[in-house]
Amino acid sequence: MKRAVFFLIAASALAAEPEFPLTADSKPQEGVPKGTMLKGTHTASEGSVFPGTVRDYQIYLPAGFDKAKPAPFMVFQDGVIYQAPVVFDNLIAKKDIPPLVGLFIKPGVVPAANDNALPRFNRSYEYDSITPTYSQFLIDEFLPAIEAKHGLKLSTDPNHAAIAGNSSGGICAFMAAWHRSDRFRRVFTGVGTYVGIHGADQLPVLVRKFEPKPLRIFLQSGTGDNNLYCGDWWMANQMMERSLTWAGYDVNHAWGEGGHNQKHASQVFPDAMRWLWRGWQTDIEIQANPKGESKWKGYEVCVGDNWVKIEVEGLRSLETIKSSVFGDVIGLDHNPNEIVVLANSGAVTRSRRESVTAFACGKEGAIYYSTQNLSVSKEDDVGSFKLTLEQPNGTSKLLCSGTQMMVSDILVKSTGEIILLAYRSGPETHALFTVEEQKPKQIWPTSKIKMSEEPYRITFSPDQSLIYARDSGSRIRSYSLMKPPRISYVQDFFILDTDSTNADRAEDWPNGYSPEGACVDTNGWLYVATSLGIQVCDQAGRVNFIIPTPQPAHDVCFGGKDLSELFIACGDTIYKRPTKARGIVSGQQAPIKPAPPKL
Repeated sequence: MKRAVFFLIAASALAAEPEFPLTADSKPQEGVPKGTMLKGTHTASEGSVFPGTVRDYQIYLPAGFDKAKPAPFMVFQDGVIYQAPVVFDNLIAKKDIPPLVGLFIKPGVVPAANDNALPRFNRSYEYDSITPTYSQFLIDEFLPAIEAKHGLKLSTDPNHAAIAGNSSGGICAFMAAWHRSDRFRRVFTGVGTYVGIHGADQLPVLVRKFEPKPLRIFLQSGTGDNNLYCGDWWMANQMMERSLTWAGYDVNHAWGEGGHNQKHASQVFPDAMRWLWRGWQTDIEIQANPKGESKWKGYEVCVGDNWVKIEVEGLRSLETIKSSVFGDVIGLDHNPNEIVVLANSGAVTRSRRESVTAFACGKEGAIYYSTQNLSVSKEDDVGSFKLTLEQPNGTSKLLCSGTQMMVSDILVKSTGEIILLAYRSGPETHALFTVEEQKPKQIWPTSKIKMSEEPYRITFSPDQSLIYARDSGSRIRSYSLMKPPRISYVQDFFILDTDSTNADRAEDWPNGYSPEGACVDTNGWLYVATSLGIQVCDQAGRVNFIIPTPQPAHDVCFGGKDLSELFIACGDTIYKRPTKARGIVSGQQAPIKPAPPKL
């Protein structure tokens, strides 16, 4: 009896996954011209993002392929999957898809050092990450190498490029297109690993927070998919589909009862290809939010979808930008030491400013400057500073001076009260000061309460009652500014989104910059420059949406007409984008009480 029960249970388990017979589109058909397959091996150089990796690949060339013409193409992870070469033959013959090149790439392996050593298998490292590393490898290293080696000419039109993968290869395909929608617009993922291996469990939320991208996506999964220590694949794929739909993407799916394999994906692959490549003969561009149904919160602020580059010659290391009440944007270029002014009229002026470490815009075009004297005798002494108020007519007044400290940021209230963020010589580093009788007076940290982290930049809330302080991590502290000038009730109030590698670390940024700049609007929203883009937080400290940037932004401010344009400083470049919001320039405007937060 027990034996009979065992066999019944075993039979039930085996019957749990249905069969997924392939259609004629996945089988060789008589009379259909067949493409050719090439094989090769690619070894990454020491300078590669995946140094020393060796990977095999195959290339499908359609029948009658003309190497002289830019070819549409599709990239597959894990080599040949889904009977793709056969499907290509059949669908190309029917003109359901263009005569495309297929690139079937294996994950990288670093060969073993000797017979008693294990090779380094790069598959999870390359595929499961949500960082742009694999897309960088694929687009900047692998594709050019393959084109050169085999005499191919792949189209650079992103509408002519698709990418696919199964399991971890699926998340890899999605992320390559997500990071580089300028090169890939069509995505197929089978049983995609949208779970917590290297951060992909964040994706259903990030898809909702990020401005929609111009992608067309087909997902496949089933009730028998993996359910492991890192997550539930079946649930994760459904969450991805719901998030993509919510965000207005052109998305389709095939759900079933299959397990974590290629069976169901292989069955639906031909129809998925038809759906992904529909309209290919009209060459219609795949667009973001094609039906206008996206619920992305950023549409409450953003106008259009493009950043405009502002041509300013000679910029090298523009770290800080702030704006005047007139909409002029003022920046500090540290190399050389210059103040760059982008007037609301469009004019650009530059003036040499030696040893400026921080500045703030004052009323009627005045500017507060802090300059540093580094002529010191002690190795750990940061020197002395002078805080000066300069009027538009060129006259200036010394407001404050001090020794053994360097000012890194300045805030000015509408009443004229000044707050300094400064780096001091000695065991305690950053601190907040006010100005009394031309001398800095420390107001934070106090003798009883120490500063847990060191802030690098500070910003006022719209009502000028709170100071928001940014350090090099993912949290922004909120300080209550009380009377007489003192700091109370400090909290790590804003928690920013990060990628799985914590890319907000300063060492991950070009030229050693740290993501630190922030500004506010009349709604009370905080705009923060980070590695992911401009993260916009509501009054309750929650990241509501993220505005992608064309380059890593080191600072952000409102400027232009009615302070309605968002400007970003990207080292050697400045961009701007129109918005529906209105910025705040504390010190030049009276305090504004924002509305309370919503859900």
